[in-house]
Amino acid sequence: MVDRVQVQGLCRFSFPCTGGFKKYHEDLEERRAALYSPIRLDQRLTWFEHVALPALRAQTDKDFTLHLLLGEDFPQPWRDRLMRLIADLPQIVPVFRAAGDHRSVCREVLWAGRDPQAATVAEFRLDDDDAVAVNYVQSLRRNWPRVRKLVSATGRLALDQGKGMVLEACDTGAIVPHLFLTMCWTPGLALYLRPDDTGTIMDFPHHKIWHRVPFVSLTEQVMFIRGDHATNDARTPWNATAPVANAPGDLGALLKTRFDIDLDAFAMAWQALDHG
Repeated sequence: MVDRVQVQGLCRFSFPCTGGFKKYHEDLEERRAALYSPIRLDQRLTWFEHVALPALRAQTDKDFTLHLLLGEDFPQPWRDRLMRLIADLPQIVPVFRAAGDHRSVCREVLWAGRDPQAATVAEFRLDDDDAVAVNYVQSLRRNWPRVRKLVSATGRLALDQGKGMVLEACDTGAIVPHLFLTMCWTPGLALYLRPDDTGTIMDFPHHKIWHRVPFVSLTEQVMFIRGDHATNDARTPWNATAPVANAPGDLGALLKTRFDIDLDAFAMAWQALDHG
């Protein structure tokens, strides 16, 4: 179709690589050991199962691909558990790769997934503890006619959806939701580009993407979640948020409506884990 928007995303699940992390490791083996720690993998899989997957499963527009990037040595039994979690989601495509340069591997995966017949490709990226709203894919397609006249000469345009939530895992074991406005956070950001563009969403630091491409920010709907817990690679930038007034008791209902997340079930699963 002449006006077809292809939607594809990338999620790195504990992928051992050089580059791509803020936490320092002496070498790749130290990074691999940290990423594949059993306690850490249990925690990351719990976030993925209870936070990331529900809304992907409930997308109102099912025409999308999420490339799930994993190390070829991703360990058992977590490997089988992960495959079971995504078995009913054909949109999630597991991609196993040898450890390598972060940007090069991500670029190769996204290039391979592009449809050359699409009018444009909307690319996004998620961490395994992030989530996008149930109408996220639909929103990328519906917003394209609104913003397409603003694209650069290269065909690029960044779309930021800046109303989101943080799920904060507290030391007490409680999971506390926060609602806010912000700008250029990874799970709320997508990049429209031509299928033959040599760039990808991974080539643009999310907080500086507006330096290099036309940029539109929308805050009409709650569109993303960021997880906040001990295994984050980077701290949540709370000082870059503006709180949105909302009764605390309403946020659990909002999580269910916008992300199909059962907050109580997630909190129980999180509290049952070994936190080291």
